[in-house]
Amino acid sequence: MRCLSKILLLIGLTYSHSGLHTPITPYISPGIQIGYDGNKVFLSYQFSFGIGYKTGDHFEDTLPLFVGKTFGVRYYFKKKSRVRYTYEDTQVSFVIGGAGIGKIVDKEGQSFRKTKYWLGTFGLLSYEKIFYYEKTQNHYGVFGVFPIPLYQIIRFELPLPG
Repeated sequence: MRCLSKILLLIGLTYSHSGLHTPITPYISPGIQIGYDGNKVFLSYQFSFGIGYKTGDHFEDTLPLFVGKTFGVRYYFKKKSRVRYTYEDTQVSFVIGGAGIGKIVDKEGQSFRKTKYWLGTFGLLSYEKIFYYEKTQNHYGVFGVFPIPLYQIIRFELPLPG
């Protein structure tokens, strides 16, 4: 965890503020999650895209709002078996937390509603509730994300390392 913090700090310093103040910033964000549903361990990887919106001229003047869509794959592990699901969420977040609603789909194509809540920035604590036919399951996990602002990259506003 200490090594990850140093890496994230280095990335933050490398891609520092360019002075450009745009109210809307599109982003992409890959992520990976590990968790437990009370019975099985699961591993998810996901890809999010969305828009960051801020009302002030400077980051410190406002609390940015992020609206996005996430697509992912989740594997549940129990003893020697592995079960695969796909999922998608629509989400709203602020800098330190957020919520989403979506669905998770099994290999037969049956979909189940799910809600998701998280706290954190790059390293997140998560809670999900999945509404299966026979019961509702609570999932707890940790995951890491790496948001990449597209507008600055497209305009070559971010200094590239090297």
